[in-house]
Amino acid sequence: MTTVAPAPDAQQLRAEIARTRAALGETVEALAAKADVKARVRNAANDATGRARARAKALADRTQTRAAALAGRVRAQATHAAAAVTQRAGAKAGSVTSTVRDPNLRRRLARPVPLAVLGAAAVGTAAAITTLTLRNRKH
Repeated sequence: MTTVAPAPDAQQLRAEIARTRAALGETVEALAAKADVKARVRNAANDATGRARARAKALADRTQTRAAALAGRVRAQATHAAAAVTQRAGAKAGSVTSTVRDPNLRRRLARPVPLAVLGAAAVGTAAAITTLTLRNRKH
C-alpha cells in the first residue's frame, strides 16, 4: 500500500507563491539596475563631482591658511621696516634740526609723529594690498 503525502493547503501555497514573487521581484530589480547604464553613469558622475568639490574645498582652505600666515609675516616685516624708517628719519631730522635757525621749523622737524604716521600708513597699505591680492586669487 502506498501512502500519499497530504496535499499542502491553499494558504501554504499562497504564502510560498508570495515569497517566490518577492524574490523574483528583487532579482528583476537588481538586473534592471545593472542594465540601466544611464543611471549608473549619472551616479558615477555625481560621486566624482562630490569628490572634486571636497578636494577643491580642502585646497581652498589650505591656501587660505597659508595666505593668512603669509599676510601676518608681511605685516610683521612692514611694521619692522616702518619702525626702522621712523628711527632713521628721526635721527636725520635731529641732525637737520640742529642746523635750522627758525625755532618753529625746528620744532616741526623734531616731531617724529608725522614719520610714525607715514610708517603706519606703509604698514596698512602693505597689509591691504596683500589681503586684496589673496582675495582676488581665491575668486
